[in-house]
Amino acid sequence: MTGEQEKQKNKKCPLCGGELHDGITNAPFFEGEKIVVIKEVPAEICSECGESYVKSSVVDGIERLLDKIEDIDSEMSVVHYKAA
Repeated sequence: MTGEQEKQKNKKCPLCGGELHDGITNAPFFEGEKIVVIKEVPAEICSECGESYVKSSVVDGIERLLDKIEDIDSEMSVVHYKAA
């Protein structure tokens, strides 16, 4: 097992202590009166409580998507993360 695999194996959820595993999640955001759902966001997901954590590089992509959606005249938008 490589050092990176060992580090990944030992990641623990800060909320409950469960193990974190790579996965994908859907992330809802509320921008004023708008609801934006970003689908298929890469995340580390707790095997015990289901809480999702995203890396800073993923957050950058989410912020780019939210900036693009800001000017759309819609109450609800659903986009895929891969569009970031």
